[in-house]
Amino acid sequence: MASGPAPGGAAAKNTPVMTSTATSHSNAVPGVSALATTGLPVRLASRQGAAEGPSERELKQIFYRAVQAAAERSPKVQRAHAELAAADADIDEAKGQRYPQVDLGTTAGSKKFGSGSEDSEGTSSGINLNVVTPVYDWGRIRNTIESRSHLSSAATAAIEAELESSAFEVTNTLVELGKQRIIVDLSQQYVDRMDELVKMLAGIVAVDKGRSSELTQAKARLLQAQAVRDSADTRAKDAEINLRKLVGERPLMIPRTKEWNIRLANLDHLLSMTEDHPVINQAKAQTESAELDAKVVRSSSLPQLNWVVTKSTAEDSLGREQPWETHLAVTWGAFRGGSTRASERAALQRAEASRQEVEQQRLDLEYRIRTANHEAKTFLERAELYRDLTVESDGIRVAFYEQWYHLGKRTLLDVLSAESDHYGNRVNEITNRFDGYQAILRQYAGAGALADWLRGA
Repeated sequence: MASGPAPGGAAAKNTPVMTSTATSHSNAVPGVSALATTGLPVRLASRQGAAEGPSERELKQIFYRAVQAAAERSPKVQRAHAELAAADADIDEAKGQRYPQVDLGTTAGSKKFGSGSEDSEGTSSGINLNVVTPVYDWGRIRNTIESRSHLSSAATAAIEAELESSAFEVTNTLVELGKQRIIVDLSQQYVDRMDELVKMLAGIVAVDKGRSSELTQAKARLLQAQAVRDSADTRAKDAEINLRKLVGERPLMIPRTKEWNIRLANLDHLLSMTEDHPVINQAKAQTESAELDAKVVRSSSLPQLNWVVTKSTAEDSLGREQPWETHLAVTWGAFRGGSTRASERAALQRAEASRQEVEQQRLDLEYRIRTANHEAKTFLERAELYRDLTVESDGIRVAFYEQWYHLGKRTLLDVLSAESDHYGNRVNEITNRFDGYQAILRQYAGAGALADWLRGA
């Protein structure tokens, strides 16, 4: 907008040219499936995937590159990998119990004393070998191995869960940064418009001192606009810092268009995928591991049959070497004060707790997806309403300006209020639209399908 100082309405030829900010879009929507637009208002359904700028596939590629960068540097993901390595090592430790357990030791020579020691001497020093091989243990070792295998599966699912969480955090931050940058642009346009009005009124007041109050009003609105712009700029920088923390210093191309081609998700399809969510798989594996732990405790309370082989190089008092010795040994903890049964009950209760955790996770995920689906539709539909309202408020601000500048039928306060309303409607459109995009991403994350969706699977 451009304007020059003129008293009253005398300088019609210098009247600033007001143009509408509305952007027209075609109603053609290539590639939008019926499933993705089921139950949507016709106006909203017709605009799915029709925005200018990068296609949905290109957006997903941008997102996925950022997600990969975040996964490579995420301490949480690296910790999950370390926990998986520890779980696999625990399996190897349990498998090692199947093999002969060899113990070596040594003793110093002994010397007997006291009553009855006159007729015998102590033994010499030597090395003692003790080999114990499990023969029958009621499935204790087998159940231990299977229990730890399930814990390894849980650790694998934990990695997938961390990757999904990281993917959502990154993509959500990308959308937030894109939103705040656009709001900064809109705020700057609002500041520029207020600055134009201030400069124009300064020229008018130089000729007509009686209109100085209007200049004061315009300056006040300019300061408000600058404060709003600075606040939006701060939020954009916060999002940028958070994104840099997640993905590092590598540059990312983020579209600066007011609409992105992110289509609504298919609710029924996502709900059907919750059963395979990493969090569900992790809880299931932990449940199975706890059930096997109860079997391990129970089998360890039963008699254990071992094959024992011993050998000592120590010599007796006559200088004779000790022979090899082998035998079968049965050990049974016949009484432990009830601690074994208590341990078994504790393991069973932990299994039940994990089972209930599975049900709670399933319920939470289902309603998280449903809530996000409702929010996505609500936000995007509301964005369309604000889009229409922006067109109307643009016409109002043009009319108010002309009526004030040329005809004197409106006050400057009316003009400033119309400008403020128009700016607010534009910001509300962007806010609701991008909140809708974040809700769509939250749906995919709730189904554990965000990473696959970004990969194009």
